[in-house]
Amino acid sequence: MHHILKILRGTTDEAVHRTFLRYGKGDYDGPAAEFSITKAGKVKVKSNYQFQDFFASIFLKIVPVDSLTVSGIILGYEPLDDAIASLGITSPFTRKKRTQLYQTTLSGTYPKNQLVSLYEQVGEIAFLLCTLSAETGWLHKSKTKLPSAQKEMPVEDQLKFSRTTVPAGFNFLEELIPLLVPDFEEKLPSSFSSLRLVNIYLIDELVFPENHEHLSSTELRLKTKRKGRLHRTLTVDDIDFQHEHPFIA
Repeated sequence: MHHILKILRGTTDEAVHRTFLRYGKGDYDGPAAEFSITKAGKVKVKSNYQFQDFFASIFLKIVPVDSLTVSGIILGYEPLDDAIASLGITSPFTRKKRTQLYQTTLSGTYPKNQLVSLYEQVGEIAFLLCTLSAETGWLHKSKTKLPSAQKEMPVEDQLKFSRTTVPAGFNFLEELIPLLVPDFEEKLPSSFSSLRLVNIYLIDELVFPENHEHLSSTELRLKTKRKGRLHRTLTVDDIDFQHEHPFIA
């Protein structure tokens, strides 16, 4: 389950906490995405790196094929050889000096059910930066280099990280909307041509663990929680709706 949905449901856990380790007090860009629907009914999605795996997971659930062509990488905070091996995928992880993350490469044709399990079971503890394609016109394309945490980019540039294309006649939006914007669902019109969703993290307080004076700087960073608000702006055909959700993670 994507960490944004866990915040909306009030079920933050260790996976959500890990997502916020890079942040201190302040305002930070969160997941962002933009949708357009063509006159023929084709759905096109652009998203930033924090959201692309979410759209890939929905894409995989409804694509009408038994296998897909895959190219890309998996980045983990620890070696995940055993985790992916349990899904039938063998690809060794190596540690990258620049990011200090563990990386492996995926390339080839994989069964759909294997990929669905990968995104469900490994997606919460890793970055899955993969391009998925099928001959029937289905495509999820992702870059494989994470943007710098030190440089905030305009949303328009962030949305160039990935794109997803789903042919007309499939229930992509029906699957997506209840998970993507449950807090806005009642405000959505019955039909629309474009959507944009932007999430901002407003972190107001760092909640330190007890006896933190005795912790090392690394231990303190790992055990400190972030308390704040998730600010969400949904733009439907140029009309804005907004919500804020408190969280601690």
